This record gives sequence, structure tokens and C-alpha cells, in this order.
Amino acid sequence: MNIIQRGLNNLMKPFVAKQLENLFNKSFFNMVGQTGTNYDNNGSTYIDSGYNVNSTIYSIIQQQSRKTSDIPFYIKKVKDEQKANQFKLESKRANIQDPQKKYILKQLEKKAFSNNEDYMDMPIEKPNISQSWSEFFALYKTFIKLNGNFYIYMLMPEDGLNKGVPIAYYILPSHLVNIVLKSDANLLIDESPIDYYMLIEGNQYLRFEERTIIHIKYPNPNFDLNGSHLYGQSPLRAALKNIESSNEAMSQNVKTMKNSGSYGFIHGKTQPLTPEVATSLKDRLSEMDADPGRLSRIAGVSAEIGFTRLNLTTDELKPFDYLRYDKQEIAACLNWELIDSNVSDYGGTIKEIKKQRIVDDIMPDLDLIERAFNESILPKYKNYQNTMLYFDASTLPEMQSDMKTLVSWLSQALADNTITKNEYREAMNYPIVEGNGFDEFTDAFDIPDTLMIGEDDKQTV
Repeated sequence: MNIIQRGLNNLMKPFVAKQLENLFNKSFFNMVGQTGTNYDNNGSTYIDSGYNVNSTIYSIIQQQSRKTSDIPFYIKKVKDEQKANQFKLESKRANIQDPQKKYILKQLEKKAFSNNEDYMDMPIEKPNISQSWSEFFALYKTFIKLNGNFYIYMLMPEDGLNKGVPIAYYILPSHLVNIVLKSDANLLIDESPIDYYMLIEGNQYLRFEERTIIHIKYPNPNFDLNGSHLYGQSPLRAALKNIESSNEAMSQNVKTMKNSGSYGFIHGKTQPLTPEVATSLKDRLSEMDADPGRLSRIAGVSAEIGFTRLNLTTDELKPFDYLRYDKQEIAACLNWELIDSNVSDYGGTIKEIKKQRIVDDIMPDLDLIERAFNESILPKYKNYQNTMLYFDASTLPEMQSDMKTLVSWLSQALADNTITKNEYREAMNYPIVEGNGFDEFTDAFDIPDTLMIGEDDKQTV
């Protein structure tokens, strides 16, 4: 250990000792929590024993993060905050693609925002020098699913004209971040008990002030007076036994493949084998196994021998049955319906599953990060007061509605004087037509030819 390292360690001793005065930090530095499984429930487990080595967890979370990065996002000026919040809520529900809901959502959007076509860029082009916003949101999905927590560090000038305005955003590794409570923290009163956040990696300690961190988390019912409930609960915590079982099944399968099947004892049937004969027989078997030649597989013995197997065969253990069960349980905890590769897309079943994944999993998680941006990030920028970030999945292939059903509903609504011709065109994503009565109610016998689909509209479709 060099003199610099010794100096750093000496500086850290009183710092660490001070942290241990707090009950919460005592619980962290002496973390145990192994109940009913060899796996513990700290954040590193879900990465080291899950994402990094378990193909089921990796593949599901990769699908989730890639789909998250595919969702378009927009920032718009809010005209009516109440309607904007209603639009955000309804836009999640409208992914069911009911034609009537789609039409109502379009009208609500017009009332909620200043100009439907006036989209704003992100306050900064990239969150940091190493990532794009799409990569940022994909990693958000990865951490929130693995660990139940997501920490954004906002790099902000301490003084000057841009004091307190973030110039970069960094994602902290959720499994290495610890919440440090105030020395006199009272968890039962309505104020933040958090003093700061600590990133601990090996013998390195990095402190982040509370005002620089945005913490997004899943609900956690595990309350205690040490502050455990301040962390989000990982979706994989309930699947720890399944993760362990899955990993053990794969390890056992590898062992079986390596030893080419069963193992046990060779013995004489009519008379015991002498140690010399047994050793010689084992050496001969080793030579036969190592030699790739066909005739090397044939050998003779001077006595009748038998074989007693000590382990169960793969067929008897049925590890793949357990693997399938564990895969289903892990997927259920991650809120991700699996698609059987052997099933054809009869009746659009696969499309419906993909759609439901977006509605039930992707969009609710994006709602959490939307809220963080709208409440804690965008208001920090001068030109972004009263704006809203939202993700819109309606343009994804999985979310496209049945055009025939939509046209039928719109045509009936137009005939019933429920919508105008321009509202009809808006719902079909056609450009608005100025004048000629397109903003007036009419009946089915007064639909002008210009409402019909022309060459330009065909290209739009």
C-alpha cells in the first residue's frame, strides 16, 4: 500500500466511524438478510447472479430496455395543466386502441398543449458525453427492473448565471448506492430524513448531496426505523429462489455434459477386484476415453464386472422441467409475458401479447421517469417552465389499431354530427383543410369529395 493510499484510508476512518453511529448505516455495513436461500437480497445479487449469468433474466430485461428506447418522447408547452395531466393519464389507457378513445385523446391533446406541432427539444442535446437520451432511458429500464431503484446525478454549477441549472446527467449504479440518514432523522414526520447519498465501490467512497440526486423507485412495503423502505424493492427479490434454482439447474446440466453421463463404481460380480486390478482398469478406461480412435473403445477383462451408479440421470432429474417453471416465475416477477417460440401467431395472439407488454410494463415505468422530469428537471430551465415530457407509444407497430374499425366508427360519428370533417382527418392523421366547411358539423350526404383519400393521403397512410 503506497503512502497516498494509506493517507486516504486514514482520512476515511473517522468518516466511516461517524456513519456507523447511525442505525441505518450499521444495518448496511453488517448486511445479512439470507432467509430461505443462499442468495441475499442486496442489489449486487440481481446483477452478479442474475443479469450477468442467467439467460432468462438477461433476455427479458434486454427486450424491455430495447423496447423502452424505441418509444418516441416529446416536450410540449402546456396550455391547460389539468387537461395535460388528463391527457397523460388517458394516453396510457388509450393504447388499447379503442377508436373512440383515440379520437377523444386527439381532441384532449389539442386543448392541453399550446400547439400540437410545436415540439421542443430536450434542454441539453445529450445527458452526458457518453450517452444519448435513448441509451439513458434504456439503462433506466435496466436498473429499475433489476434493482427497483434508479439514481440520476445532476451536475450543476455552484455559482454564476447558471447556478443550479444542470449541464449533464449521470446514471449512478443503483446496486452500489446507499442512502445516508441525518443523524437526528425521524422517519415518522413529514420531512426528508436523507442527508446524502453514498456510492461505495470497493474501498472507494463518493458522496452526493441530496439536492443533486433524483431517486426513482418502485414501492417498498418493508418498513423499518433504519430506513430500509427508502429504497425501492427489486421485482426479482421475490424470485431469488427461482434464480438460484435456475442457475443450479444449468450448472448441473453442464456437469452432466462434461462427464458424459453417470458416474459410480465398477466392481467384480463374482469376486472382489483387487486394488491393483481396479487401478489398472481405471487407467485403461482413461486411455480409452482420451483416444478418439474407434477400436480404442473396445477392451477386454478377465472377470465379470458390474457398475453401481451413484447419481441420478438427466432424465430422472428433469432439470428442463424445473428450468421452464423457473423461467415462468422469473418472467411473472418482471411483469413480462413470454411468447412460446413454437406457437404460430394464430388470430394475432403474438401481436396482442406484445401490445399488452407495452401497456402493462413499458408505459407504467416510463410514467415514473416522466414524473421525475416534469417535476424535478424541466422546471430548472428558463425556457422550459410549464412544459411536459411524455412518451407516446401509439406509433409503434404493436399499437396500431384496426384501420377498418377506426374508419367505420369515424364515418358513423361524422354522419351523426358528432365530429367535424377536420376532426375525422385528424384521427386518420391527414392534414387539416382550411375553410370549405371542414370545421363545421354536417351529415353523411354532405361529405365533399376532398374529404376522400387522395394520392397525398395514401402516402400518409
